[in-house]
This record gives sequence, structure tokens and C-alpha cells, in this order.
Amino acid sequence: MDIKRQYEEFILKPVVNPITLREGKGVKLIDRSGKEYLDFTAGGGISILGYNNEYTEYVQDAAIKQMKRIPHIPHYIYYSEPAAALAEKLAEITPGKLKKMFFSNSGSEAVEGAIRTARKYAGKFELLALQQGFMGRTIGAASLTGISRNKKGIGPLLPGVYHIPAPHCLRCSLRQTYPGCGIACADYVEDFIAYGTCGDVAALFVEPILGDAGVLVPPDGYFEKLISLCGRHGITLVIDETLTGLGRTGKMFASEHWGMEPEIMTLGKALGGGFPLGAFIVTERVATVFEYEDFSSTAGGNPVACAAGLATIEVLEKERLCEKAAATGAYLMEALQRLALDSPVVEEVRGKGLFIGIEIVEKQSRVASPQKAQEIKQKMVERGYLFDIFGPSSLRLTPPLIIEKEHVNAFLEGFGSVLKGMG
Repeated sequence: MDIKRQYEEFILKPVVNPITLREGKGVKLIDRSGKEYLDFTAGGGISILGYNNEYTEYVQDAAIKQMKRIPHIPHYIYYSEPAAALAEKLAEITPGKLKKMFFSNSGSEAVEGAIRTARKYAGKFELLALQQGFMGRTIGAASLTGISRNKKGIGPLLPGVYHIPAPHCLRCSLRQTYPGCGIACADYVEDFIAYGTCGDVAALFVEPILGDAGVLVPPDGYFEKLISLCGRHGITLVIDETLTGLGRTGKMFASEHWGMEPEIMTLGKALGGGFPLGAFIVTERVATVFEYEDFSSTAGGNPVACAAGLATIEVLEKERLCEKAAATGAYLMEALQRLALDSPVVEEVRGKGLFIGIEIVEKQSRVASPQKAQEIKQKMVERGYLFDIFGPSSLRLTPPLIIEKEHVNAFLEGFGSVLKGMG
């Protein structure tokens, strides 16, 4: 089988990593030649339980059992037992007063539903989002995305969407220095609402940690200011936990690190246990405006995906994988920060839990270096390690939450050797 030819002729989107993966085992992926790779991508953050192990078998068993019953029914036309059970579980574990939800196929689709619901609830049309934030590639989600390369050539986008400065303390767009700035990027929003909008701001969409910007972790006090501002201006806070939710950052949801209680939350990626599934969840107060025709998704909330999603959460809780991600992530972060001290090409290591970004720069100028990031990535692929690059030169590590210290140590040994060769 000439898979390269087939991709070139029939697949629209080019492949980033030209590796044909055929099998997964634990935290490793295996290509068709039999070479093993330690996976620090988790399939874009989806495969949080790894591959072909006791945990994934539990999820697969739940999915297969449901497939044998009925593989699909729309969860808003008929009663669906898996959708009902997953909804009740999510209402139990999500922060604050979030309770009622709509299931979709993906995080992007969930964002679309959240946009419609937030606008209707507020009776206003303007939306705020973060520069360097990523919300998805459907038109509404792309409009909220604050990265131009993700929407080049597809305009015009939704009117009434504005982007405010991201909390990027290393490369502040306001040319300030934390903590002396007093978190100027948050203070800026007050003036922007007064002078840059029509005064009809319905909602503020934010990721608790900006993943596609290179894992940007907002400084302490940032979200407190934004939450206070939302309260003063009657702005609905929408938290996108598509990538950060379900244990990735060492807590079930990243927003818990800052005690946030959003009125709307969006989920996706890991939610379906490997099956396509997303959701937007709202408080009962927001839910009062939602009517039957407000949003729809024929395959969203597929019973197989919901059964797999519920089983995934059960594994997360039973095996205490949030706590494991926090401990393993802290160990990895500390070791990476020690390596960074001796490396002229590592500017910063940041993150929470097993969501880590390593910013790669030019040795002399200290500017971001996509070329060096790619060089490091290629050398690590040759050694059998997979990870992604975002923002524009940050190595993003999102391994399965089941990763052990022995795997981390192997990665650190290889990464340290590659960094020495970059000196």
C-alpha cells in the first residue's frame, strides 16, 4: 500500500509528521516498521488514557456494549441513556453552578453553540476573546481565534468580535513587565469596552491556559480582574476547556486552578474517550433562554461516544489520574527548568500538570526561533519521541496522563542530549 501516494492524491490536508502509525501500546506509538515512539501528543490531547491497556479496554468495552445495543440516536429527539448518564456526571464534576448541557461532535461545534446561547442570554451581540487564543476552525470559533494563520483567506468573519491582549508575560504586547505592570493586559479591557465596542458585549471567551499560543499560563490575579470586570459590565464568562479539561493540568478542569465559576463552559477532545464528542454546559440561569431550535447536531451526543466518555471519567476518578498528572507534571517541569538554565536556546518552560510549553529562541537575539524548534523536534523524532510545536516556536508536551517517571526520565535524557548539540 502506497500510503504517501494516496494521501497526496486523495487527502486534502498535508501530514505534519510523515510517519505511518499502526499501533499503540501504553504511552507508545508504533509505526509500520516496528519503531516505537514515546507519545507526548496524546493525539492532540485526546488519548489521555494512552493505548491498548487496562484503562482503554474498560472504555472500549463500554463503547462496544453500546454499539451492540444501538449505535446512534439523536440525544435531543429521543431519550438516550448514555447521554443522560454523562450529562449528570458532568454536572457533578464541573465547577460552580454549571448544570445543563448540549452535546456536539467537537469542541469547535460546542463553541458555536456557546456563541449562540451567550448572545441570546445577554441580549447583546459583541464578543471578546484573547489575542493568541484558539477556539476552533468553524466560522464562529475561527472568528474568536486570535491567531491570523488559523483564519487567513476565509474572511469576512463574524462581526462584533474583538480581541484583547493575551496574558503573555514573556512577550507582552503592551511592552510591560510582570509583576510591576499590575496586570495591565487585564486593566486594558476596561478602556477597550468603553472606547472600542458599542457597549453591547455579550460574552468573554477565554482558555484558562492558551494552548496554541505555546501553553501560556496567565499570572496570578489576571482572572480575578477579568471576572470582576465581567460582573460589572454584565458580561457572560465562557471558559473553553476543550484541551485543558479532564485532568490535563493536574485538576479535573484547568479553571479550578483559579477558582473560576463560568456561566458557560465548552468541552471536547478527551471527552469522548477517543470518539468524537464535545459539549457546552451552562448554568440553570443561562439555560432558561435556550429553546429547541436554538442549536442542533444530528450526530452530537452519539450514544457510543457518550458511553465511552462516561467510562473515561470513571477511570480518571478511580485511578486518581488528576493527582498523578499534577505530580508527574511537576517532576517534568522542574527537570526541564534545570535543563533550561544551561541551554541558550530555551527561553522559558511553563505550564501546569502535563500541559507544558518549552519556548525555543535564537541564542543571541532571544527572539522566537521556529527553525530551531523544528530542528529539535526532528532530532527527537529520530530518537523516538513525538510532540507538537505551537506559538510559533514552543514545544508543546501533552502526554497521556498515565505516563510514568521512567518514561519522563527517558525523554529528559534524550532532550538534554539534543539541547547540548544545539549549544
